[in-house]
Amino acid sequence: MMKNIKYIAVIFVLAFTFSCEDFLKEDPKSLLTAQYLETESGVYSALWSSYSDLRYIYGGESAMNATCSGTDEWQKGPDGNANFNLYQTGMAADNAISGLWNWGYTGINTANAVIKFAPECGMPEAEVKKVTAEAKYIRATWYFLIVQTFGSCPLSLDFIQEPSTEAYRDPVTDVYAAIISDLEEAKTVLPAMEEEPGRADAAAATHLLAKVFLARATTSGANAASDYQQAYNNAMELINNKGTYGLGLEQDFEKVFEPRNEHGSEVIFTVERNTDILYNDAGNPSGAGSSSKNSITFMFFRPNYSAWGVGGLTRDIPYGRPWHRIRPTNYLLDVTFGERSDDTRYFKSFQTVWLLNDAAGITAPGFALGDTAAWLPGYENPPSARAVKIFPPSQYYNNNGQTMSVYPALSKFNDTDRPEVAESSVRPFIVHRFAETYLIAAEAAMYLDRPADAADMLHVVRDRAAYKADRSAAENVLAAQRMRNKVPDLSDKGAGIDFILEERSRELCGEYMRWWDLVRTRTGSGEVQLLYRVRNLISPVVYSDDGHIPAYANIRDTHVLRPIPQGQIDLTSNEFPQNPGY
Repeated sequence: MMKNIKYIAVIFVLAFTFSCEDFLKEDPKSLLTAQYLETESGVYSALWSSYSDLRYIYGGESAMNATCSGTDEWQKGPDGNANFNLYQTGMAADNAISGLWNWGYTGINTANAVIKFAPECGMPEAEVKKVTAEAKYIRATWYFLIVQTFGSCPLSLDFIQEPSTEAYRDPVTDVYAAIISDLEEAKTVLPAMEEEPGRADAAAATHLLAKVFLARATTSGANAASDYQQAYNNAMELINNKGTYGLGLEQDFEKVFEPRNEHGSEVIFTVERNTDILYNDAGNPSGAGSSSKNSITFMFFRPNYSAWGVGGLTRDIPYGRPWHRIRPTNYLLDVTFGERSDDTRYFKSFQTVWLLNDAAGITAPGFALGDTAAWLPGYENPPSARAVKIFPPSQYYNNNGQTMSVYPALSKFNDTDRPEVAESSVRPFIVHRFAETYLIAAEAAMYLDRPADAADMLHVVRDRAAYKADRSAAENVLAAQRMRNKVPDLSDKGAGIDFILEERSRELCGEYMRWWDLVRTRTGSGEVQLLYRVRNLISPVVYSDDGHIPAYANIRDTHVLRPIPQGQIDLTSNEFPQNPGY
């Protein structure tokens, strides 16, 4: 949408674009100047632009590569990035995640402009406080993404109007202190519930603050006990006062990701998009004039079903455009989602059945439009079924050397409102939701030696996971009880954290956060979970690599940070150190 701030060499901005009064809309014909920023309309234009900058990440490929690639959940798909999925030596020179850094500093300086000019533009004091708090929420969001990914980084809390070729990395402790300060102010100033979708409120600030404390606790020099207590307190503020904040879990997990339900009671914060082609940064991401703010998440997790050799199965809007960047690991499918009877989340998160959708193209005798074109049962030697093709796991991409793009497709981001098959998504991107608040509270409680409280939080999430609309109420109660019975003894802290990480996968897989989850958590013996899990987790059903996650052979201790984009280093006039190991 808005093309804010251009960087010279490193960081800082020269111009914004003007936006309409309507939230997250833009008039691309006008440019914002420093003089215009001194007006109320200029400040609001900068604020809308600041929100729009979040589209660079939430829906894009840079953040997908940063958060999904090279984890226990996802591995390289046919057209995926080998460097980041397999921790190859080319990571530092690869620009696959550079957008997170470059666009992050664009967004930070846009927010800094709001913070600088809001008190000077003549708007009422109450509005000054509110728009400043919103800008600080956005600034904190960007710094949190950057510091988790890259570690120490330039910290700028002032609007930069003059370009500079100098930049210096500030300590992680300073960056976290700034993030927390911004969010503490935001949660105090902002309303509990924001009426306008996509704008930050106290619930969003409080949820994010809980995550920030959880992450800071394992950084060098942190007061872990205090941070875990603050993470727990902030999460419980939302849980204990959910009515005040307008929050509640959906009864059915499937409902959370139902298109057009992105503003339901479970959703805490979204990055907005809509169907208005003038303001949506949509269009064909491969076409002329495509925007880096395209929302194309639904494409990354899809196998190329149109190449399965099934006559009558063709690309369409419901099944989506398959860019097959990443596929679920065997461990995720066989272990994390191994229980699929009482726990309904596997079939509500993944597509495993494709129907014939092109009557003229059907070639299989006796099959008609709407019959099953392909079925992925999820296990070997399935019973006979009326399907043109059946693909057991041994035929998934990369299993036993298979090259066909076959695997279950993550369906959370499906979008049936796109105008054409090749078009980007028009759905808002759900960034934070209430189920994760319970999981944050559970994890913090484990570190605080409160296993019973952790179990209580897990039960809430797992009770909902057991709900199935076509079961009777009594059957759902029994399924929920069986789910509770499967929670292990949480008095073993290491085992408890392992279980919570598995639960986060079952609940949140694909939602742009897994790599960060794994670098902030530790095993019972103190090892970083990213390193431990990628190196050691094995699927019990061995197809290739002895059941290992493919990245296991290359991951090194230094991979707990991503590499600083080489462009940043090359264009900085002073010494700007790369992260160790790159």
